[in-house]
Amino acid sequence: VKGLRIIVLKNMFIPRELIKCDKNLEKLEKEIYEKCYSHGDVEKITVFSQNPDGIVIVKFSLPTAASEAVNRFKNTYINGRKIEASFWDGVTDYTFVDEVKEAEEMKKRHEDFGKWLDNQELPEHLRLRVEGE
Repeated sequence: VKGLRIIVLKNMFIPRELIKCDKNLEKLEKEIYEKCYSHGDVEKITVFSQNPDGIVIVKFSLPTAASEAVNRFKNTYINGRKIEASFWDGVTDYTFVDEVKEAEEMKKRHEDFGKWLDNQELPEHLRLRVEGE
């Protein structure tokens, strides 16, 4: 039984802080690693830099390490933000998608593809032929 090895940390950052500078992301990952590795081996840290809730997921080798980390982070404050810690439910996707921007980009891709299609020359054997001409 693998148990619960993945934890979710909420309010770990403000997205605009990470967007400003790549070094802020590296610094955050290092800070989280340093706070977590004392509980056990950290397999992976995933920072959802676009998520407005400041979500970070940490995967541990052992469930006991994950449990200790959840207890350590619960109700703590980092940089003035109250951290929420829980086990990952195995379903929630914390990837943030800007739906308006995504729709605009898709519309542009469709328009560009339509323009490309309009500018293509059909080979002779695929062109419409009318009998009697």
